[in-house]
Amino acid sequence: MPRRLACLVAFVLFPALASGQAITAPQPAPPRDASAKTGTARIRGHVFAADSGQPLRKVIIRAFSPELRENRSTTTDVQGAYELKDLPAGRYSLSTSKGGYVGLSYGQTRPFEAGKPLQVLDGQTIEKVDFSLPRGGVITGRIVDEYGEAVSDVAVMAMRYVFMEGRRRLSPTARSSMTNDIGEFRIFGLPPGSYYLSATLRNFMAAETDDRSGYAPTYYPGTGNVAEAQKLTVGLGQTVSDINMPLVTARTSRVSGTAVDADGRPMAGGFVSMLQRTGIAMFGMTGAQIKADGGFVIPSVAPGDYQLQATAGGGLGADGDYASTQLTVVGDDVTGVHLIGVKPSSATGRIIVDPAAAKSLQPSTIRLYISPVNPDNSLFMGSGGGKVNDDLTFELKTRPGTSVIRLGSMLPGWSLKAVRLGGADVTDAGIEFRPNENVEGIEVELTNHPAEVSGLVTNDRDEPVKDYSVVIFARDREKWNASSRYFGMGRPDQDGRFKVEALPPGRYYAVALDYVDPGDARDPDVLEKLQDKATTFTLGEGEAKVMDLKVQSGS
Repeated sequence: MPRRLACLVAFVLFPALASGQAITAPQPAPPRDASAKTGTARIRGHVFAADSGQPLRKVIIRAFSPELRENRSTTTDVQGAYELKDLPAGRYSLSTSKGGYVGLSYGQTRPFEAGKPLQVLDGQTIEKVDFSLPRGGVITGRIVDEYGEAVSDVAVMAMRYVFMEGRRRLSPTARSSMTNDIGEFRIFGLPPGSYYLSATLRNFMAAETDDRSGYAPTYYPGTGNVAEAQKLTVGLGQTVSDINMPLVTARTSRVSGTAVDADGRPMAGGFVSMLQRTGIAMFGMTGAQIKADGGFVIPSVAPGDYQLQATAGGGLGADGDYASTQLTVVGDDVTGVHLIGVKPSSATGRIIVDPAAAKSLQPSTIRLYISPVNPDNSLFMGSGGGKVNDDLTFELKTRPGTSVIRLGSMLPGWSLKAVRLGGADVTDAGIEFRPNENVEGIEVELTNHPAEVSGLVTNDRDEPVKDYSVVIFARDREKWNASSRYFGMGRPDQDGRFKVEALPPGRYYAVALDYVDPGDARDPDVLEKLQDKATTFTLGEGEAKVMDLKVQSGS
């Protein structure tokens, strides 16, 4: 069987779209009222069970267009039929979800693959956008203690390695489960694949105790070392049962100290949180309320490396005083931790646009956010949703560190052009925010002529290919970092055409692959291998480049 079908056969069925016979001709669009948000297009189809072919009712169908800021949903009826109506013209992603089944996106043919966009025109009705949902895999078992007795309220997660935030991390995927009173867990709706199983006895807001016995985060088959974890392979619709895992015992610690704000006053009523870095992933929070005198006590902390953070008023955002430190717990009590808060920095400035285009931009629709250049500093550090005033001025709150400013959501027809401070371009280098200091005079320039790359893909016989992924990345290896703007991915619409938008001007590689895991596409090791297969090109400011590519093997 060919590699592209080896994992899953007929994962999604779109016979009508493949034949091109089920789409009615678009009708002339009626005159548009600039304030109107209701469109004239429709998408219809059915959802079936892949194993029986029977219609599935109560399936949630969601249509999402980030460019249009449209998010619509509906559910299937007893015949498995659905209709999304009054849609504005644009490119939509369609997704499905129903308990016990693998949720799919339109155009998806493999587990964890990105879906394809569906291009919808004014007055158009697209029929027979059908989905065939396979039953999800299931992992069941029991979590027990060192005596073989059941442990309840253990969080059990199926995890897989993905490339995210600049490194390969073990990250939760699909669903999780909590053990019941007899220690049983059931994780369902899993796409076929290989998973690592983790079990963590949550300790959130635990009461103070002199008991130092506890459990470390545990990986199947029963180890606290992620490097010794074993994979569990789940086939299509398969149930993997009788996975019994003993928790790893560990001596816990009591972490205590004080937390004061930037003025030296106790962070009374605030909160101290500890987020554990387990293996490569970060999860497993525990914490405690800060007392009136600023003291805090966090009991029953398992050994590990933690980020300890205090926030005033109990908030986890970037608006209040906060303090943070790294802490390693090895089994002994940790006392005398002194957290001194700093005030958030204020970033103020103005949105710069071409005056001729300013009338088409509504300030209330602009959202900016601040993101750390170093992804390891991303815990509660970003600031999103900064309000832009009617005069295009803005103010954001953030925490110390070097961070970049980005658009928080797509604006139809607009993209980020540059961020400047003191006349210098800091779009990609970022701005250094120092403790208790504000940064003024930031200019965020937007353009209504965003560059885009589009085209078709053919095979070695010059035949059109309609199932592929296009990866576009900078030719400068220094721009292969996690926060880089010089990266884009595209999937073909129903006509086989891809489009990647909002890329900054520069020198690029472009490659069309029969398959690439979206979680791997940003990995520098993967990009290194793709260079020899790629086509080079240069993209100018606001350029709409059309280029056709030859599909390559992603292996």
